[in-house]
Amino acid sequence: MRYTVDHIDSQTHLNSKYSPDLKGELIVLCRSGIDVLFVDMSEVIYCDSSGLSAMLMAHREMTAAGGYAIYYSLSPEVNSLIELARLDRVLYIYPTKEEALADLAGNDSEEEME
Repeated sequence: MRYTVDHIDSQTHLNSKYSPDLKGELIVLCRSGIDVLFVDMSEVIYCDSSGLSAMLMAHREMTAAGGYAIYYSLSPEVNSLIELARLDRVLYIYPTKEEALADLAGNDSEEEME
């Protein structure tokens, strides 16, 4: 299993290269009381239906808890798959972590992210 988890305030930053147990780890993180789960996808070059399912599950868990699951730095291949599955209309996806943070800072007084 290859991933790192960093906790900063009420945010968790996850960087995963590959992990068959990622879904379980995401559930634990999403239910830990954090406000934002950042998932760095920069080293993910392949994603199958199980990976998409894990991403969607994290989104639902965080939304139910009043938080956000944010995915950033997707490869063109992974981004194409997400678009094909139309999950780009559901998931919070950003080109960079900085853009996600800026959007979060701009939405502190709003209820939903754009």
